[in-house]
Order: sequence, then C-alpha cells, then structure tokens
Amino acid sequence: MSLAETLKAARLAGKAVAIADGDFPKDEAAVIAVQEETFRIGNLTPGGWKAGPPPAGMQDTGCAALAAEWTVESGAKVKAQGAPLLLESEFVLRFGKDVPPSAAPFTKDNIAAYIDALAPGIELVWRRTANPGGPKTALLYQSDANGHAGMVLGTWRTDWQSFDLSGHPVVQTVNGAVHAEGTSAKAMDGHPLNVAAALANREARLGRTIKAGCWITTGSCTGALEIKPGDSVRSEYGALGTVEVQIA
Repeated sequence: MSLAETLKAARLAGKAVAIADGDFPKDEAAVIAVQEETFRIGNLTPGGWKAGPPPAGMQDTGCAALAAEWTVESGAKVKAQGAPLLLESEFVLRFGKDVPPSAAPFTKDNIAAYIDALAPGIELVWRRTANPGGPKTALLYQSDANGHAGMVLGTWRTDWQSFDLSGHPVVQTVNGAVHAEGTSAKAMDGHPLNVAAALANREARLGRTIKAGCWITTGSCTGALEIKPGDSVRSEYGALGTVEVQIA
C-alpha cells in the first residue's frame, strides 16, 4: 500500500496511523508525488492552497493543494474526520487571474496585482499520521498537507485593498466565549501577501501556473485550537466579516 493509500484509509477510518520510517518521503519530489496521488485516488479537485515556512528537505516553502470537496461556506456543520481536531483562523486570498511562471520572481507588492478578493477563513486540521512532530517527520507531515481536514470560507470581498493587512485584527470565540485574538501580521513573514508570493515563486520554480479562481489560506493568526463535536466556533475579522462553523 502506498503512503497516499495509507493516508486515505486513515481518513476513512477516522483513526491516525503510524508510518514506518522507511516509508517517509525523502525529498520535495516525493512529497509532491504523494500529494498528487492523494488527489488522484480520492477523486479530489484542487480548490486552493496552503503555504508556510519550508521544512528541511524543501527548497523554498512548504506548499500543498487543498481539496475543493473539503471546502464549505460559513455557517456549515462539519463532521470531525478524527481527533484531535484543530482549528485555525486564517486570512484567505483569491487569485483573480492566472499567475504564470514567466512573471517570477514575486514579492508582496507585485503579487497583489493577481489577487481579486479576500475572505475570512477557518482551517480544520487533523493529522492522519500518528508519528510525533519534529524535523524527522516534517516531510511526512507535508505530504499529508500538514493535516488539512477542511476549509470554511466567509464572504469574498473584492474591496480587499481597503483593508490594512499588515495588522488586521481577528477575535476567535468558542461557544460564545473569547478564546484567542491575533492579527494578520502573524502570517508568514508578517503579511498574507508574502504567503501568496512564496507559493507563486515555488510554482514558478516548478514551471507551473497558478490558475485563476484558486485561493490560498495564509496561516493561523490565532494559534491552533483543539475542538470537539458540539463546539461552535466564530472568528470575527472586524469590517472584513465573520466566519463560523459548528463541529458535528
């Protein structure tokens, strides 16, 4: 059984599995191969991306495509894939036109021309691997999209440039009580657009175009919250809007 097949079986069973050291991906190419096989055998469609600081073995940034089938709108009730289930409040940027490799290199400033909307978001995280985190398992986690288990999107705002993303506030509540606060400055390198630029540069290096309509979630600005069935979570992004989800 391939690593992608093992991860799929763990997801369907709702139980994380320990992966033998010899089955760990050894480099970026192996990580990408597992990610692509996961989509192929799961009949999944890429809808968005996540990106973050590069684990050892990755050249520039840790990226993973995210399934459109695991993405819902704010207010949805979502069944927990497994436990522990974590939740993160994140800013989500949408690409309004193709981002071609020929336009690289990308920066926070020039990637903005490719963005057409911004939304408040909540990422659900459940790692299908029972192996403990750390440098040794960094590529293993990356091959599993760092445990991505779903995305909840609020309303897209096309007036996104009217918001100061260098420090836009977020308040996260659980069952009506404030749990955490943060700002967009907690995104990688201090700004959500830096995350979009990092993804674009990685894809350009691989000779791949980011397609219009795809989105990228830019990392937690409120930490990781462990939640359980029955919990209701609401993330308030001020004038940008709110996003909420109930866990079944």
